[in-house]
Amino acid sequence: MPNNYNITIKNKSGSLQQYALFNKVPIVSGRVQEQVWSNIFAVDKAANKQEILFELVNEYNAIVGKKKANASGSVTITVTGTEPVTLGYTEPTGQPVPGTSLSMLVADDTPQFSTDALPNASFPNAYEIRTGNFSNAEAKAEGYMIGLGAKGGSDGPAATFVPEAQTSYQIQPVNTYYVAVGDFKKGQLIDVTKIGGVCLIDFTKLPKNVVVVHDDHGNLTVQIGA
Repeated sequence: MPNNYNITIKNKSGSLQQYALFNKVPIVSGRVQEQVWSNIFAVDKAANKQEILFELVNEYNAIVGKKKANASGSVTITVTGTEPVTLGYTEPTGQPVPGTSLSMLVADDTPQFSTDALPNASFPNAYEIRTGNFSNAEAKAEGYMIGLGAKGGSDGPAATFVPEAQTSYQIQPVNTYYVAVGDFKKGQLIDVTKIGGVCLIDFTKLPKNVVVVHDDHGNLTVQIGA
């Protein structure tokens, strides 16, 4: 059964604010071009003294798409294919049970998942995407992207990267998120090391329901049971 997680944000900043949610990048085996990017997968606004709720579930999609540079200077992802995935796991006996394996191809300059089913072959806690026979230079120039999609109350790309051709990628999600304040767009690529003022929410260490308070000094603080 999936686990549900809730992040409540209380705006005590003194003015209307927009909040964005993104996740820590997954653990990826297999060489990527450039880097693994987090993606903004939920945004919402709250007036002063109001609150918003982000609802999450630890179910995942595999996604493919293309990145696009916007006039504002941001880069967003257009998703062109989505498939639900099951993560591999290990039986109490120690026997590994592989998770979903998918094949990604490019047709008419559009990244997509093959309709030909693959036998499950992922590592524990991961799913697998195998890429097809395209040019690495083309993938970089055209902005082909593959990666992780969020599910639940805030569907969308959660972490993506430019793949290399004929490569097997094992993608292991991490149950850790960030909240940021600002004019972010859903699907926007984010490097958490390049932005400031984010609030880390690590559900491997926190309860399933957390409250983040945004105070009048601009601080975002997790308050358990607030």
